[in-house]
Amino acid sequence: MKNLLTLSLLLLTYLSFAQEQCKCSKDLDFVISYYENNLPGFKDNVTSKTKATYASLKTNLIEEANKVSTKNDCYKLTLQYVEFFRDNHSSIYMRSQNIDENNEEELQQFLTSETYTSRETIPLEKVDQKQYPIDNILGIYEIKNAYTVAVIPSKTKLRDYVGVILDAKTKLWKKGQVKFELKKTATPNEFLAISYLKNHAVKYESRFSLKKGVLGDYWFKTSLNSYVNHAIDIPSTYDFKTINDSISYLRIPTFSGKRTAKIDSLYKASFDKIKKQPYLIIDVRNNGGGSDSNVTPLLEFIYTNKIKTDKVDLYITKDNIKIWESWYEDAKSDTVNFDKDRVKWFEKRVERMKKAKLNSYISVSKGGRMSRRFKPNAVKKVAIIYNKNCASSCETLLFWAKQSKKTILVGENSGGYVGYGEVGAVRTPCYNFTLTCTSSRYKKQRAYEVIGIAPDFYLNNQKSWIDQTIDLLKE
Repeated sequence: MKNLLTLSLLLLTYLSFAQEQCKCSKDLDFVISYYENNLPGFKDNVTSKTKATYASLKTNLIEEANKVSTKNDCYKLTLQYVEFFRDNHSSIYMRSQNIDENNEEELQQFLTSETYTSRETIPLEKVDQKQYPIDNILGIYEIKNAYTVAVIPSKTKLRDYVGVILDAKTKLWKKGQVKFELKKTATPNEFLAISYLKNHAVKYESRFSLKKGVLGDYWFKTSLNSYVNHAIDIPSTYDFKTINDSISYLRIPTFSGKRTAKIDSLYKASFDKIKKQPYLIIDVRNNGGGSDSNVTPLLEFIYTNKIKTDKVDLYITKDNIKIWESWYEDAKSDTVNFDKDRVKWFEKRVERMKKAKLNSYISVSKGGRMSRRFKPNAVKKVAIIYNKNCASSCETLLFWAKQSKKTILVGENSGGYVGYGEVGAVRTPCYNFTLTCTSSRYKKQRAYEVIGIAPDFYLNNQKSWIDQTIDLLKE
């Protein structure tokens, strides 16, 4: 018993000490140092014109970090620093923890935690619960069978509006708590959003727009007749089908290198059938990218002439080399998705990085024109459907398709994850946030960073995006 008591006291002392040592300033210092030393776009963003702004931001955040006392506030503070850089791949994320609300002990532990009790709450008698026209940001919104909120004005340095819970179908939220915070941007009805997930973890979104009563992707004004968002109304499954005797449909939810075997299987099962029909729809909505090598086989259907490729440089630092070494080890151990040639490619890249001078750039692609030869097939016109969640390698497909004489792009602007690439991740020392950082930069594609690639035809929310695309192909 005495030993057990001693052990308990030691554990409590350790936890108390660890908690005391966990300061936001420690995380912010780590994030600043990591980006200043490893971000390939640091010099692109901190120029003679922005140097003073950057220095001022850094000074202010360091001062604020000493005042911050909660994990959520620390996340929002480090996020302000990270978002200074126009590099969508490089960001910071808070890890989510699943909470079983049917487990009474786990539920009560959460409801008494600082995460829950520190959530901002606005008395409902102070909340305007009137419904407004669908194009007005104010009003009542709902995620069916989940939450109902009222969006009201609430101006601070970081926000202009908040969404306040009016009703929740989960025990993890109560009426009056703030579910999200919105900040106006230069684009009308488009906002920066800080959202709080079911477990109250913080999520940041840079393109949180209001379109015909639909806010973000999932919040619908209660005055709408139906709760459908055709931009994202698509399952996250691989699929191939023939829509009719002239149109093939190929659905690819990711180009991830860890899904190469699955993607290859889809291609092998569908390509022979696709070759026999005159029209092809490639649906890459919500495709966050992955490996360009998984995009390349699609050239068989979109290629019409030599394709211009971009110049790519890789930034050499000790930390970036460590990231690439870990990818090499992962590739060696994953024999299902990485063949011997791909593993050898990683090995050569790491060897070259180690021989290069630190804090320098090495060229990994000089750019030029990509030439391919394919056997003739029946495909005469290709339509690629994409949304704002099409990113990275998914956008590589769009760049190639833009140069094709038989391909049209339809949907909305892509994510704009194109100017920088090869994303590594590390953990911050205090709150264990996930900090992502790129290691390469693209010369011409940087012009599309954040903005994204515009489609040839914008689609609306009046009917299915697939149906709208079929109509365009018929025209």
